[in-house]
Amino acid sequence: MKFEAEAPIAPNGLAATFLSEDASLVALANLNAAAVGHARLFSPLPPPGPPKPSRLPAFALLIGLLGAAGAFGLQSYANVVAYPLDIGGRPPFSWPSFIPIAFEAGILAVVLATVVGAGALCGFMRYCDSVDEIRALRDTTIDRWVVVVRAPDSDALARSRSILERCGARAIEEAEL
Repeated sequence: MKFEAEAPIAPNGLAATFLSEDASLVALANLNAAAVGHARLFSPLPPPGPPKPSRLPAFALLIGLLGAAGAFGLQSYANVVAYPLDIGGRPPFSWPSFIPIAFEAGILAVVLATVVGAGALCGFMRYCDSVDEIRALRDTTIDRWVVVVRAPDSDALARSRSILERCGARAIEEAEL
């Protein structure tokens, strides 16, 4: 059998490095106006303006209350219905003794919900993205702004390259995205 070499995959994305935030924001706005593909900015600074409110605290509270109610209900069922034992003349539904375990189960549920919810909101569930392989992104943690464009075809790739050059990109790197 004869194996043929695979054809090289043409790059479908660009990563442009900028030295200032203003130039990168202008380039991002021009790319979005030209509709050349999906453009995204990677920055060493947090985005301007107030942060978006998160639903994570409400989610954690709800799961915590459900965990505490579940533990309380399980103890109530076990002591009143399943195994009604007379221990020291105490009534079967002695709810004050159920509170410590219900509280601990609620705290455990809150912690687990917060860890899983924060991971899901931050995108930790995705294993790898091809954007992570771009060499220019290493500079975004120090002092550079990088605009990454995913173009649907070669014409959009050429148009996005010309827009990035006009906006003053310091370096433009082609990538498979």
